[in-house]
Amino acid sequence: MGHIRHGKGVYGRLQERLDRFPIGAPPAESLYEILRLLYTPEEAEIGARMPIRFTGIEGIARRTGRSPAELSPILHRMADKGLVMDFEREGKYTYILSPTVVGFFEFAFMRVRSDLPQKEIARHMAAYAHGDPDFARSVFAGKTQVGRALVHEDQADPADLTRILDHERATDIVRNAKAWAVSLCYCRHIQEHEGKTCGKPMEVCTTLNAAADFVVRHGLGRRISREETLDIFARTRAEGLVHIGDNVERRPAYVCHCCGCCCAMLSAINRFKMFGAVVTSPFRAAFDPSKCNGCGSCARRCPVSAIRIEGEGTGKTAALNEEACLGCGVCRPACARGALSMSPRKERILVPETSWQRAVVMAIERGKFQNLLFDDFDRLDHSALRAVTRIVIGLPPVKKALLSRQVQSRFFRALAGR
Repeated sequence: MGHIRHGKGVYGRLQERLDRFPIGAPPAESLYEILRLLYTPEEAEIGARMPIRFTGIEGIARRTGRSPAELSPILHRMADKGLVMDFEREGKYTYILSPTVVGFFEFAFMRVRSDLPQKEIARHMAAYAHGDPDFARSVFAGKTQVGRALVHEDQADPADLTRILDHERATDIVRNAKAWAVSLCYCRHIQEHEGKTCGKPMEVCTTLNAAADFVVRHGLGRRISREETLDIFARTRAEGLVHIGDNVERRPAYVCHCCGCCCAMLSAINRFKMFGAVVTSPFRAAFDPSKCNGCGSCARRCPVSAIRIEGEGTGKTAALNEEACLGCGVCRPACARGALSMSPRKERILVPETSWQRAVVMAIERGKFQNLLFDDFDRLDHSALRAVTRIVIGLPPVKKALLSRQVQSRFFRALAGR
């Protein structure tokens, strides 16, 4: 029955489970191939039944009909492949099925490995993550995103930096972290398998705090010091890479060092003009027309083509597509005439406090909030409750209220208590 209903058997059920995350995993032949290459049928069956919130092994045992003793080595093996994330809380491990992004897409390529056919997986991931607009629309729907640009602090005026918050500064994010790790850049590693290397540094993907502990524990990266992490940031700034950090205020999990040619997030902007795919920094590029000669160096440097050159001859000057500008600061060193600066944006960039708050807001925006509340998809009562909740949350006044900053504090405390 399952095979007939889903068409793709256990991998169809797994895809449906993954698609219920706020990020989503829309069906595509390339995705089914990725799942077949990453998951054994046994792992896919367990993944298809796992909750999409952190759960102890006893809860997973109830969902899957397996004993905790039987599940433990399977979950550990899945975590080694990045298919499951495990974190220790109060002396016990809790588990969550890894979403597509940020999740098993990245984990599969954070190191060179012989236990997975990485070249074949890379081919399908390139087709899905870079070539499929349905996937991009699923990941980047709504205003709240998983990643946000962090301005290159050496390119902003020191007086302006004093007005931005700690979570908006890359150096403070690194210094305030409790653990650090580095891995291969997943995006560039995939493109390397595709024969499309760009020559930018590979071992620069930085994870922080509990995420760093997870990465090191499962051999997905190596532990580094705070000082080495800061050195990586300095090196990638010099290389003209964009710092895209975890879009949360507290306990961020990662900062990527991205190029416009390989990064899946920047690809959504460049290929599909999804200008909201990355939350901007509190800055934007600004030009002094009296100094700009329209040489185009800044436009060539911009990773998302947010700068264009207008006019002819001596009247040429740089102009900004503010909707596309990340506020990353990558463009500024290209200007030899001092015509380019990083100007503070007028509006405040709002950042979710925690990853859980971000997940809830993303779920509300994308019409998936009911999946977080009632996530046992084998229970008829949960199915009915999801249907009712989807209708209620979809009502414009309710959705607007739940997304307002005034309501969120009490709302998230109630959900955490649940």
